[in-house]
Amino acid sequence: MEETSRQETTRPQISTRDIAVAGVFGALAIVLAFTPLGLMPVPNPTEAATSLHLPAIIAGLLAGPVVGGLVGLVLAVSTWYLYSPTFMTFADGNLFVALLAAFLPRVMIGVLAYYVYRPLRRWPVVAAAVAAVVGTLTNTFGVLGLLIWLGTFPAMLLVPVFSMNVPIEIALAVVVAIPTVAALRAMGRARVAAARD
Repeated sequence: MEETSRQETTRPQISTRDIAVAGVFGALAIVLAFTPLGLMPVPNPTEAATSLHLPAIIAGLLAGPVVGGLVGLVLAVSTWYLYSPTFMTFADGNLFVALLAAFLPRVMIGVLAYYVYRPLRRWPVVAAAVAAVVGTLTNTFGVLGLLIWLGTFPAMLLVPVFSMNVPIEIALAVVVAIPTVAALRAMGRARVAAARD
């Protein structure tokens, strides 16, 4: 009996609600990836600012880091399917580097958003805004930063990307995260996993 209760406390519990949140936000990530809704044209080398990271941020806040990570994984698989030749080009043909850059930051978006929200949960507007900023920067700095760190992406391209893409992506994430969290908190704090005590 004691061993069973110890096992229950050590493994993460995923509820039916968590599965539903993962399904809905995973589907939203796929829709954003496969339609023009996920990319906004900007005049720089990437040619687009993204909103693809938003479902992972919101899923992480609503249902916790595991669900946020799963939705980020759906985003990573979708973007790999669509943009693997681009990742391979930026990774100088190195499959490992391309997969690392495509998957690791995307999986971490919702996870980091959740953990940043937690210590700030007493101030929900600030917490949602900071989580949105961190989730967005995890996506942008994670992908491009890994490629630069591994020496396959020219650092000089960062200035146009960060000066044009990042402000748009952060503003969009903050504008979506704050009212979403506020609406769900109004329905009850238990609706937002990151806000629970």
